[in-house]
Amino acid sequence: MGKRITKGLIADFDNTLVKTQSFIRRHLLHTLRRLKIKPPSGRKLNDTLRKNLPFEQIFNELFGEKGPKVLESYREDAMETPYEAMAGAVSVVKKFVKNGNKVVIVSNRANKLEERLTQAKFDPKWFLAIIQPSHSKPDKRAYDEAMKILAKEKIDRKNIFVLGDSPDDFIACRKGLRNGFYALTRDLELSSKFKKAGLTKTRIISSLKLLPIFK
Repeated sequence: MGKRITKGLIADFDNTLVKTQSFIRRHLLHTLRRLKIKPPSGRKLNDTLRKNLPFEQIFNELFGEKGPKVLESYREDAMETPYEAMAGAVSVVKKFVKNGNKVVIVSNRANKLEERLTQAKFDPKWFLAIIQPSHSKPDKRAYDEAMKILAKEKIDRKNIFVLGDSPDDFIACRKGLRNGFYALTRDLELSSKFKKAGLTKTRIISSLKLLPIFK
């Protein structure tokens, strides 16, 4: 029997490990009811979230001058609304790590991330590192720190994979990482954008369970 190959996974957080969009919808509606502000249409909300904007900018785009007020109220009790894991995410990540593989989270927004992982039933100890890069995705330097961490674990670059839900996650990959990138999305518009960015159809998956390294 050959020596087991240790794999590395660089994973996004929002809408990849956890259901961030559904959380935002739930908590935003709760906030708007309290403020007695009419919610945006489902289409406008979807279009805004699809843009992968900085968090504060989401509120400015949805509510204009009222954006800062809505954001402030949204944050007041945001931690009281729990995060949920993507379907199958907890079990596949747990098994992957138990088998000796390594996972690093790279997210443009990492505030309270350990608490959110715990809410979603992940063990934060499963993750080798949680990184908010100094150069945000889609910058080509966004994954550099994660790559250095995985290199210290003696993981060959060809055995390092990247998982994300936004074209920005893919665009941030340097050339040597692109062949190991997988997009997790069921959004047809996002799928089209991934393809235009150069990602092949076979690397766009609808469930974490379909990620080859988790099988």
